[in-house]
Amino acid sequence: MRALRKTKNCLNCGTPLDEVYNYCPICGQQNDDKNVSFKELGRDLFENFFSFDSRLAHTFFPFFFKPGELTRKYNEGKRFTYANPIRLYIIVSFFYFFILNIMMGDLTRELSQALDTPEADSVKTAIQNEVQFNLDSMKNAPPIMVKMDSDSISEGDENSWPLKNWQWELLYDKLNDNSISEQALYDSLKIEDRSALTKLTIKQIIRIYKRDKETLVSEIVQNLSVMMFILIPVFALLLKLMYIRRKTLYVNHLIHTIHLHTFAFFVYGVAMGLIHWAVESDNVHSWIMFTTLFVVFIYSFLSFKRVYNQSWKKTALKYWITSWLYFYILVFAIIIELLVSLLIF
Repeated sequence: MRALRKTKNCLNCGTPLDEVYNYCPICGQQNDDKNVSFKELGRDLFENFFSFDSRLAHTFFPFFFKPGELTRKYNEGKRFTYANPIRLYIIVSFFYFFILNIMMGDLTRELSQALDTPEADSVKTAIQNEVQFNLDSMKNAPPIMVKMDSDSISEGDENSWPLKNWQWELLYDKLNDNSISEQALYDSLKIEDRSALTKLTIKQIIRIYKRDKETLVSEIVQNLSVMMFILIPVFALLLKLMYIRRKTLYVNHLIHTIHLHTFAFFVYGVAMGLIHWAVESDNVHSWIMFTTLFVVFIYSFLSFKRVYNQSWKKTALKYWITSWLYFYILVFAIIIELLVSLLIF
């Protein structure tokens, strides 16, 4: 922690202060000059937030090489010696999602450039011709007799959600025309009588197609970081249920969860950085991905064993159940996060 920048007079009440005073004896305000340069302010924020001191040095070895030891020490009350788990998680998750955002942005840019090539244009033209041929075939095909109420379908309502056939054709033809605004394209579809959900869906389809894809990917990654932070208490709840007979406090499971996610984010972040910038071979990429998943798997299992101190058999069973439950929850959460990101973009 930085030393106080002491002043000769209290900035609040003006009382003369000696060098030994850390606080004003009259009003109690801290004797510290906050009027500093941007460089000094940035250095203070960096030092206070990251706290690269002896606690981080003590944290390094048990965190990386003794799975679960840091959680056990913290839950035993030995907390001042080691870095705060929440602060450690914030630092590492910032690193992980920063790398992920850059990686996904670069991939999106490369894909957009690939789609702008003449070869890609010929493919898109072929697809468009095939779609048009199928639509024409559907129009010229003999009608299929289906028994239904006369009020349930109207003329020209072949594809009732979210658009009719002619509306899909119009949308497909005009999406690439940059001279047509999003609102003008939306108005041309004439869907005033459709439901609110249909209108919202069509607006988002137009908006997503027309706007910058890198911005969309960046927002998805940002929302993903929020989603993972929300899932941490969920994983801790799974641990509470798995070890409910041990009477362990929920907050202790929460600390264990934070440490596990922090380690996983660090390893995944390093692996993505190597894949994206340092290694070009696809075979090496596959090896790095497999090794990363294996390291996180073994680390988490050993952490379960050390923190809860049960037999290998019980630990393996509970770890297997917890992992699969969390996997399904994670997949469901990612789907919801993607849908929400697309709706609010």
